[in-house]
Amino acid sequence: MAVDGALLRRRPPAIRAQAASLAAHHRSRQRAHHYPARHRVLWFLGWIGMILILGVAVVSVPAVVDGVAYLAGAEHTVTFDPLSYQTNCDQYSCQTSTDGIMQTGGAGVQATWPDRVPLGQPFQIREPAWKWGLGGALIDSDGTAVIAVVVSVLIEGAGVLVIVRLVKLARNLRRHRHRRTMWFMANLLGFTR
Repeated sequence: MAVDGALLRRRPPAIRAQAASLAAHHRSRQRAHHYPARHRVLWFLGWIGMILILGVAVVSVPAVVDGVAYLAGAEHTVTFDPLSYQTNCDQYSCQTSTDGIMQTGGAGVQATWPDRVPLGQPFQIREPAWKWGLGGALIDSDGTAVIAVVVSVLIEGAGVLVIVRLVKLARNLRRHRHRRTMWFMANLLGFTR
């Protein structure tokens, strides 16, 4: 719109007047939201999708924290004892990871190292700052940490957009209920006279 507006200002006045008359035929306000919803199935699927996006956004918060902590060097160093290999395949490739025990303060926690390492040879790794949600995954390099941060921030951005949408829907619902109440009160008072 900004580019079209700038280009339109360079045109002769006759063309600008013609463009103004064409624009007058179009609505200038935003599309009205309908309540109740016209298509109940799509409305229901939209709500389910928004709830899923919010759930994934909440679960991805620890990945941002762990990625930033890894890049900043703020995580504690613990010992990882590799015990066995695990191979995960998709339709394109297979990747081998190493299952083992992460020694955290006297208690061993089951963990998976994203690469293949020699079994029975413990080594030092960085312990995740938040061990729930997507933060339970171990980070083995700066590249993995950057990818974790970028992807998680994108997911968090989608969650913020869902929250903005929910706030708008709540305002529209409140406005609709207020109008309906005012209409009912006006008709009630009109009938009692």
